[in-house]
Formats: sequence, C-alpha cells, structure tokens
Amino acid sequence: MHVRSGTVTLVAGVLILMVALLFAAGCSGSTPPSPPPTPVYTPQTTILIGSAGVNPQILVVSRGVTVTWLNLDMGVHIITSDAADPDAFTSPPLTTNHRYQFTFTIVGTYGYHSTDNPTIKGTVIVQ
Repeated sequence: MHVRSGTVTLVAGVLILMVALLFAAGCSGSTPPSPPPTPVYTPQTTILIGSAGVNPQILVVSRGVTVTWLNLDMGVHIITSDAADPDAFTSPPLTTNHRYQFTFTIVGTYGYHSTDNPTIKGTVIVQ
C-alpha cells in the first residue's frame, strides 16, 4: 500500500506542477503580436480597373492622399502616368485582385493609362 500511495503522491505532484506552469505561462503579461492592418478601400481613394476602363474615370483628391488602383480584370495591367504629369508613377504588373498605391504630394492634374490597353485611362486631380 505504501508504494501505491507514493505513486499517487508523485502523480498529484506532477499534475500540480503542470497546472502551476500553465498558470504562470498564461499570466506572463505578453500578448501575441497584432496582425498588420488590412488596407481599407474607399470610393474616395480607390480606382477600379476593369476590361473596359476604370471607375471612376476622374478622381479628385487632396494633396497627400494615397490613391489605390485595384485590378478587377482577368488581364494583367501596368498603370503609368502620362508624360507631362507633375510627378511620374508606374505600377508593377497588376494581376487580378492586386493593387498599386501612389501618394500624391504635388498639386496638379495627372493623366494615367494602362500600358497594354489604351481604353484603360483616367485622370486624378490633386487639389
């Protein structure tokens, strides 16, 4: 009986130790890192790219605003500013559901187009 009681005491001690370790780990005060914020697409700052063109074709924003081009078309598009724009920009190849962002810091009118499809073009007016 003495051996059995020693085994029970050992098992009970191990269980108490495990509970204490789990409690200490849960109370360490450290929190898991937060995931990065998900970009929010708003009609005021997002231009949707489709097979027939962009929507909206003219977007008016304030200086310092970041505009997002979001490709909803099945084709790959590269969006680039027109030659006479105050500040040049060119996106990488945008596949379906990929986006490109550009922050406009200079007031002016920016024409842009898709390098592969002349019907995909528009204007951003920065005030």
